[in-house]
Amino acid sequence: MMNSKTLIQATFAAMLGAASSNVIAAAVPTFPMSINAGTATYDSDGWVIDVPSGSWFAVDFNADGRIAGLEKTALSQGDEGLVIGRTTSPGASHDGAPTANDFNAITAPWLFFGATGSDYLTSPITGSTTAGLDFSGWTVTWNGMPGIALGSGAWGTGFSDGVAHFAWNDTGLVVIDYRATIPLNDSFGLGGTRYALHLEGYFLTPEGQPLLPSPVPEATTYGMMLAGLGLIALARLGRRREWQPS
Repeated sequence: MMNSKTLIQATFAAMLGAASSNVIAAAVPTFPMSINAGTATYDSDGWVIDVPSGSWFAVDFNADGRIAGLEKTALSQGDEGLVIGRTTSPGASHDGAPTANDFNAITAPWLFFGATGSDYLTSPITGSTTAGLDFSGWTVTWNGMPGIALGSGAWGTGFSDGVAHFAWNDTGLVVIDYRATIPLNDSFGLGGTRYALHLEGYFLTPEGQPLLPSPVPEATTYGMMLAGLGLIALARLGRRREWQPS
């Protein structure tokens, strides 16, 4: 039979192994997330052919279930950035290119097919690195049209309705990917078309410094630790009984 010392060593080895191998979860802070500007590349005629880095949204015009470079529109920082737990109001939405006086909280107003649009939230974002982010309130307005709700119609591997994938690495870089489908009755005339959103940025402290994630062990790790402590207690109890005089 394994003695208590050996049991303790084995238990802590298992606990340490679990802690090192499990995915680390992190809650989402309420500091504003900056938006890294998308960097577009152009062809010889000045048409965008890709946004290979930074933030962007895309519409799957050819309905092939993939996002081509020329289907992307670059995004950049708005007046506030993305703030977890907060809703925002619709920003600029009109014919023609964005003007100097145009406003939008999350991303700067963008140009799409000759008209200005913006993104906003009708419900607050919540979530974590493991659960993903609730993006069901993500909404778009464009060319003066009413807001188009983009909270459903998920597509692509691993995506579900209203949930964005959220990654936060040890340098502080945050990457959010979201998939939805434009509703059939929308004002854009693009009902049923797939939509993709890719945001990159940093949670910024009041001093303007990137915030690093504070890892929290997952429930499975805690469960193993508690189970290990229980085994240690049982082993000690068994040793006590062995030492009792007959």
